[in-house]
Amino acid sequence: MPPQASILLVDDIPANLIALEALLSPFGHRLVRAASGHEALRCALLEDFAVILMDVRLGDMSGIEVTAMLRDRERTRHTPVLLMTAANGDDRELLDGYAQGAVDYLRKPLVPEVLLAKVAVFVDLYRAREAMSERTAQLQEALQELESFSYSVSHDLRAPLRHITGFAQLLERKAGPKLDDTSRGYLRTIISAAQQGGTLVDDLLSFSRMGRAELRHSRVELQELVDEVRRELLVDTQDRTIEWRIGPLHAVRADPALLRQVIRNLLGNAMKYTRPKPHALVEVGSRISAGDVEVWVRDNGVGFEMQYVDKLFGVFQRLHTVEEFEGTGIGLANVRRIISRHGGRTWAEGAVGQGATFHFSLPRAAPDTKDGHRRD
Repeated sequence: MPPQASILLVDDIPANLIALEALLSPFGHRLVRAASGHEALRCALLEDFAVILMDVRLGDMSGIEVTAMLRDRERTRHTPVLLMTAANGDDRELLDGYAQGAVDYLRKPLVPEVLLAKVAVFVDLYRAREAMSERTAQLQEALQELESFSYSVSHDLRAPLRHITGFAQLLERKAGPKLDDTSRGYLRTIISAAQQGGTLVDDLLSFSRMGRAELRHSRVELQELVDEVRRELLVDTQDRTIEWRIGPLHAVRADPALLRQVIRNLLGNAMKYTRPKPHALVEVGSRISAGDVEVWVRDNGVGFEMQYVDKLFGVFQRLHTVEEFEGTGIGLANVRRIISRHGGRTWAEGAVGQGATFHFSLPRAAPDTKDGHRRD
C-alpha cells in the first residue's frame, strides 16, 4: 500500500480552505489547514508534506515570503509549493514567486481538473521518494548485516585454518621422515588447502571492504605507477624472460592506493598467464577516448575463449584450475569494483593460446598550469 500523503492548505479565508478540502478529500489524502503564513511555517516544521497549496495574499505575510522561508529550512527546502493567486497579468508577482522557490501557480477561480492533476503529480513524486527512502534503509540494514557476517566469517574461519596449517607443518617436521611418499603427499595437500582457504578468506574480505573504502582522488602519474609495480613484481621472476613494452601513459585522476591494486593485479595476471611461454611479452598503453583515459594491459599468454568473457570479472570465476594457475578468482572482481567506483569501465579481449588484453577507463587528470603547478 502506498504511503499516505499529507497536503498543507494555506489560506486566510476559511471559505477557500473549505472549498479546497471539498475538492481534495475524496482522494484520501491527509489535509492540514493553515490560516496564516506563520501557522503554515509551524505546520511545515512538524510534518512532511507532499505539496503545499498556498494563497499569495495572506493576512500576516505573503505566500511568496513564506515560500522563501521554507526554502531556507533544511526540512522544507525541497517541498513543492503551488501558489494560488487571483491576480491577472501580474508577471512581476509570478517571477518573484518562482525566484523564491515556488514550483507553479494556480489561477483563481481554480479549475478543479487542473488543480487535481497538478496535485496528483506531486503526490506521486512524494510516494516514489518515500518508497525509495524505505528501500534505501532496507539496503543499508542488509549491508550492515553483511558486514557483521563478513567479520564473523573472518574471525571464525581464520583461527581454525591457522591451526590446521600450523599443526600440519609441525606434523610434517616431526613425522615426515617416517611417512611414505603417499602420506607426505596427503600432508602437503592439507597444508596447501588450508593456506589456500586462508588466502580466500582474506581476498573475500578485501573485496567486501573495497565497496566501502573512501576514495581519495588526486592526480596519478600512470607511467610512474606502472614502473613501480613492475619493479616489485620482477623480484619473483628473475629466472624468466619477459619483454616489457610500456608506451606513453597519460596521467589520470584516481585514488592512488586503489589504482595501485588495479595495476598490480593486471600486471601480475599478465606475468602469471604467460608463464608457459619461453618468451613472455607484456604491453601497457593508454590513449584519450571521449575525454577519459583508456588503459590496456596486453600479454601473449594462454588467453581465454571470448564466450566466457563475462565470467572473468565475477567473484570466484576462474577459467583455469588452481593446479594450472594459482589464485582465488577475486582479483579481477576487485579491478572491476575499483574502476566502477571511479566511474570507469572494464572490459577484456582474448583468444585461446593467443593472449589477452584487459582495458579500463578513468577520468583524465587536469593538465598542468602554465606556472607548473598541477590542477587536481
